[in-house]
Amino acid sequence: MHCVIGASNAAFDVLLKNSVIVFLAFHGDIDAERLSWLASLAWILFMAPFFIFSAHGGYLGDYFNKKSLALGLRYADLIIAALTAYGFYINNIPLLLTLVFAKGVTSTLYSPIKYSLVSDLLPSTAHGIGYAAVEAASMAAILCATYLGAILGAEPDRRMIGLVALLIVSVSLFLTIASPSRANAGASRTKLDINPIPPTLRILQLVLQDRRVLASVLALSWYWALGAVYLSNVAVLVRYTLLGGEAQIASILLVFTLGVGLGLGGGSWLNRGRMSDYLPGAMAVLIATTGIDLQFSIPSASNRMLLDFFVIALASGIYASHFSSSLYQSTDDSEKSRIFAANNISSSLFIVVALVLSTLLLQLEVPVAACLGLFAAATMPITSLVYAIRKKQPSDHDLGGI
Repeated sequence: MHCVIGASNAAFDVLLKNSVIVFLAFHGDIDAERLSWLASLAWILFMAPFFIFSAHGGYLGDYFNKKSLALGLRYADLIIAALTAYGFYINNIPLLLTLVFAKGVTSTLYSPIKYSLVSDLLPSTAHGIGYAAVEAASMAAILCATYLGAILGAEPDRRMIGLVALLIVSVSLFLTIASPSRANAGASRTKLDINPIPPTLRILQLVLQDRRVLASVLALSWYWALGAVYLSNVAVLVRYTLLGGEAQIASILLVFTLGVGLGLGGGSWLNRGRMSDYLPGAMAVLIATTGIDLQFSIPSASNRMLLDFFVIALASGIYASHFSSSLYQSTDDSEKSRIFAANNISSSLFIVVALVLSTLLLQLEVPVAACLGLFAAATMPITSLVYAIRKKQPSDHDLGGI
């Protein structure tokens, strides 16, 4: 049940964000640069709450009853879904972008609950498998929502997007009501300040106290940033380089999402052996080399291009699975919500910076394929930094802060 609730929340995230971007590509009279800017803006608006409010989500998840919080957020999502239906019906882009931000807020507050509940529902030996199950369910939902967002965003009958959004949120709300209520383990009693800066700094300090946690958060942040750059530029690539339609956008998004899902699922198995420590490095090399090959497969070799997207996504999923498992194993149960909130803060910051950089590159007339290749190649130096951080084991000095 918890997997389905998390999956439906992820589906609504993707449906709203993707449908707005595709809607802009096919219903907005805009050029490639403006589409790239608006697509990045939609991503930034969605991710900004993760930077601003993740600390609050982490403290709330460790302080209050998780089911009560989740239920309140599902009611908020129901309102957002209803307004989404209205926004598409009247063709109001500013309203839709505002709703993307609002959905980012509810997802921000729910994310720490989603991941910390794995610790409440399963024994410690099954945390890694539990995380993989939650991620696999979310990826399956994202896969479906990716297709729907691409197809419905270009659909002349705009009422369909709103109806699908309302259906998804209604399922999530019903399951949340039916889910059992569980007490928090070692709940924090720290007073939460309305000002987001102090709790954000306190939560980030938790990450800095353990180099294993810091390395995992850094790697996961890059995973999300790389994925955001690739996914946000698909509409620009198809619309203005490949000169394709919504079906081609949907096919690329589906291949990429399927690759990530398989990587996350397969990564939980691959990370069990002795070679697991070397796996991220191998995946970084694979991502970089495939990203370079992508520049030569666009636009002439469409099948090779799809294969490149799939391989990059698959390697990214395996990469993320390794560091997600490491993050779980390195974190105390009483701090899990706050650690995952810190991970959200870091990831959102990486995503925003990466999207701004990719948009600037496109405005400087760097081809989309070259931009994607550059970001893929950057995985290697970032992974080298992650290894360097993780190589030094935590010490009493580290626990005092870095």
